[in-house]
Amino acid sequence: MAETLSASGSPITSRTHILDLGAGYGGAARFLTKRYGCRITCLNLSAVQNERNVSMNQEAGLDNLIKVIEGSFEDLPKEVEERGPFDVVWSQDSFLHSSDRGRILDEIAKVLSPKEDGRVVFTDLMAKEDAFEKQPELMRAMMARLHLESLATVGFYRAEFARKGFRDLGYWDGVENFGTHYARVGEELEGKRKKGEMRGVDQGVIEKQAVGMRNWVRAAEEGCVDWGIFCFGT
Repeated sequence: MAETLSASGSPITSRTHILDLGAGYGGAARFLTKRYGCRITCLNLSAVQNERNVSMNQEAGLDNLIKVIEGSFEDLPKEVEERGPFDVVWSQDSFLHSSDRGRILDEIAKVLSPKEDGRVVFTDLMAKEDAFEKQPELMRAMMARLHLESLATVGFYRAEFARKGFRDLGYWDGVENFGTHYARVGEELEGKRKKGEMRGVDQGVIEKQAVGMRNWVRAAEEGCVDWGIFCFGT
């Protein structure tokens, strides 16, 4: 994703301020600050993940560059708005959990730099336009596992960002990597189970995870899902 920003004409530097939406445990933030020396504001809903994020930032000596804020990207906290405007809004596989993705775009527009080099770069798991016609049961099973109400499409994001005045700076199709990734995760899970490395873990939970991995891989093979990197500019 950092390379995507560079290709768009806005490389990350030590002066870049990034807002990471749905930051999780902060892995991307620590990678970027270590590599570029940039400042990052992490927004995430889980208090448990945020606590761990803060702890790992302190251990890595990066807490002076990374600020962790609890909240929703559908309704940005005032503290986030006050820290803006941001040069880059960044997100990895988080928007799929939203039931109002159009609202996310409105919130992004409030805090992204109005200058021509303002960028939004993100990845998301999406459905193909005809996925629910081709494989309705498979798609419902995938969504149920992650408690999703819906999945966006590539066309949805491009249309919505255009409607809100953003420039489309490109989309990198990585769905082939998506299928490979989940196939590998499934293999690792099964390997650990066979070696007895998961004793004490509820076998029902493990089986649900394994089924979920197989569904993701099958959806990719059947041409039902999309995954890639978007880049939009102000």
